[in-house]
Amino acid sequence: MFGCAIALAALPALAKEQIIPLSTADAALLRGKTVALTLHERPSFTAMSAGKASFGLLGAMAMIKAGNTLVDSNHVADPAGIIRENLAAALRDAYGAQVLPADATPTKATKPKDLAALHADADYVLDVRSGGWMYAYYPTKWASYWVGYSAQVQLIDAKTGALKANEACNANTRGHANPPSREQLVDNEAKLLKDVTASLGWMCTQLLAKEELSVPAETVAATPAEYVDPLAALVPAAPEGAAPPAAAAPAGEQAASGNH
Repeated sequence: MFGCAIALAALPALAKEQIIPLSTADAALLRGKTVALTLHERPSFTAMSAGKASFGLLGAMAMIKAGNTLVDSNHVADPAGIIRENLAAALRDAYGAQVLPADATPTKATKPKDLAALHADADYVLDVRSGGWMYAYYPTKWASYWVGYSAQVQLIDAKTGALKANEACNANTRGHANPPSREQLVDNEAKLLKDVTASLGWMCTQLLAKEELSVPAETVAATPAEYVDPLAALVPAAPEGAAPPAAAAPAGEQAASGNH
């Protein structure tokens, strides 16, 4: 139960704002208008393992520390970059918006009016923020792992602070037929983890472009072949029901919309 709580905590909490799809009228107003692109600090990565999960709060802290060390040492990119770049291009190509260079300095602001105040020189702000990312073991397959990622995208009127579009995406590999082992995810400078998290970023890009920004499918960049399904050819490394590792002192892909 503690492991499930940690897994849920690593993904986004609910937001007060409702899902707001971009209206046809607001989309028409984007033509010729400037759109600023925000930048946020990468959220902590939770590397959830059975051994650490058995140590309660200390185990949770150890999982976050291990996850951050993993992504730092292997340069695993925040998938928000994929979403930001491609949704900005979609607003440009579908609605004629003028996209400004992405911010160079990360902001801690998350509220529409605060983000708008940072970009008084623009007409709109496209805010893309990762909510959480992680890997975790399956309760019934201790040696097999799934990967999860979430993000929220807001389109804000920079002059008024009004929220013109808002939606979150939660994507994961929990239902995939070929779950990897932890070793497969982190081997070779975490190559598989990089591919899977990028795949989830592309999944959110496609979902948010369609459901939130109402962008025609042909206007959105297609997911690169290598990120369509990085686990498809994987040979599962662990048998069903493998026993969990001994505890030591702590030192089918899917995507869904929502809010956080």
